[in-house]
Amino acid sequence: MIAVMGAAGNVGSKVADLLLRKHEDVRVLEHNRKLGELRECGAEVVTGDALEVEALRSLFRGADAALVVLPDNLADPEYVANRSRMSRAIADALRETGVRHVVALSMVGADRDGAPGPPAGLYEHEQRLSKLADANVLVLRSASYMDYLLASLPMIQSQKINGSAIGGDLAFPMTATQDVAGEAAERLARRDFTGHQSKMLLGPEDVSMREATRAIGSLLGLPELTYVELPPADVKGALRGAGMSDEAASLLVELQLGVNRGWFSDGVRRTAETTTPTRLEEFLKGALSP
Repeated sequence: MIAVMGAAGNVGSKVADLLLRKHEDVRVLEHNRKLGELRECGAEVVTGDALEVEALRSLFRGADAALVVLPDNLADPEYVANRSRMSRAIADALRETGVRHVVALSMVGADRDGAPGPPAGLYEHEQRLSKLADANVLVLRSASYMDYLLASLPMIQSQKINGSAIGGDLAFPMTATQDVAGEAAERLARRDFTGHQSKMLLGPEDVSMREATRAIGSLLGLPELTYVELPPADVKGALRGAGMSDEAASLLVELQLGVNRGWFSDGVRRTAETTTPTRLEEFLKGALSP
């Protein structure tokens, strides 16, 4: 049995699907978003809140391996506190149920204390998982997800511009969630890691926001689409207008400014092992094609 957290999310849903296609026994946790499609495909579905240890015990009990994630509930006004609570609940439930192989989703740069934005919580999470003495833990530290670029589509469609606080010509690593899910599913199925390990997933190349914007514009029939570097206060206001809590919006602005400072790329070197296959153009074609 393989337990999968975040099965309603971008990565967890793909991991669960890939494991079911491999004919693995899969158990997922259902909370706000229903997982009927996974149930129909053969997954065991348990209901509960990932903030509660008892719900996580039900998810992990009897499992040979588990995917653990800290989902991004960007509307949560207590975003930081609740992610910390969930991290503690995950670590406690894993310890109590004795899951032997754990794959944890994290982010490049989260292994360093003081990470800006949401990765700060991932640093704390990684530290907790490192104390699971009886479990084999593999932390997958991904570059920025290409999927995040799609959040700008409402701005692009209404204002015919793309923008954020990230410098337009700064190239940084991006990876597709389908590649992260593929790595996670494969390692959960093989359970070929021992001790506490980490692996970066960096995509095939560094990409700037200006390059990404040109690629998006080309596919949307907007060849003149431009990228604008926005003041942090304007970015926060736009994120708040999109439904994010004040705390989550502030953290995402911190993350963008951290990208500008090189936090998520300094010292990061792409190798054959850390390179994932999906190129930005391929991802965008799949996401934006009618």
